Amino acid sequence: MLDPFVTLEEAGFSLRRSGGVNRLDGWSPELIAGLDWARMSELARAIAAEAGCELAGSRVMPDGAVLFGMLEAPKSAKPRRAMVKIAPWNEWGATPETVQRFAQEVRTARDTRGILIAPSGFSPAALRTAQELRIEAVDAAGLEAAVRALPGDKSDFLFVITTAGDFSTPSCPVCLKKLRRIEQETLELPSRTIDTDGLIADFVVCDSLEVAAGCEVTFLQEVRARSITVSGHASGDFVCEGPVTLEPGGTLSGTVAARSLVVRDGGELLGQFRILEGELGSFVKPSVRWHWRCAGTEGQAGCAGVIFESHQ
Repeated sequence: MLDPFVTLEEAGFSLRRSGGVNRLDGWSPELIAGLDWARMSELARAIAAEAGCELAGSRVMPDGAVLFGMLEAPKSAKPRRAMVKIAPWNEWGATPETVQRFAQEVRTARDTRGILIAPSGFSPAALRTAQELRIEAVDAAGLEAAVRALPGDKSDFLFVITTAGDFSTPSCPVCLKKLRRIEQETLELPSRTIDTDGLIADFVVCDSLEVAAGCEVTFLQEVRARSITVSGHASGDFVCEGPVTLEPGGTLSGTVAARSLVVRDGGELLGQFRILEGELGSFVKPSVRWHWRCAGTEGQAGCAGVIFESHQ
């Protein structure tokens, strides 16, 4: 069970900056959204406790989600049960699917309402789904409003406890030790779909490039891609490591160098085309990506599978 009021010593009390956030600036949605999942759970439980709720134990999932039950207005004639869930770390925000999965969990408990906390917010579709399924949606702004509504001394106390020590680096849900940042080079490229008219001045380098039907676009810089599919109208200079495909109604004007060209019925190439032969030096430049992994030395079962993506 996670105690919402851990001692200052256990929390590693410090007034230093942590995670690039100045603690002395006070509560903000950005600070709350930047909390470790464990601190987020402690904060949510503390707010519920201050509201007079009777709390049950917390269950921590391998993905960093936290689930706990509580009894609202326990001393009243009609106490009400509620199930509270903090979204998994690699989601942190909520989609309609996030809400639907939680609603299914709530249905397993009789006469219980659901409260879903997604610090990074809810998409418009997720909010509609939550309303339809009668799930209370709470984001970082909602938590800030709740904690600011507390008496000043209690809000200040929670702030000190919540932001003590390193409050932004996520913890391992298995061994509860702080995760470490792992950097690695990758040759992965994003895919890109152009579906609006206009001029593109950026130098475009991507895995697959698609120009949607009905779209007319001009590339001012050379375009490099591993595959290109044109259903609309595109003009510019193109270098493609793989095939260029012109779909029905698609036109490509300018200069094109590619391994192959496929023109469907109704497609049209307006310009110069040459087939690339021999070795082609890859235009993909390595980029550095990073994620969080468990640094525990005990090798507990499950620690190796803990991989959290950055929220930045």
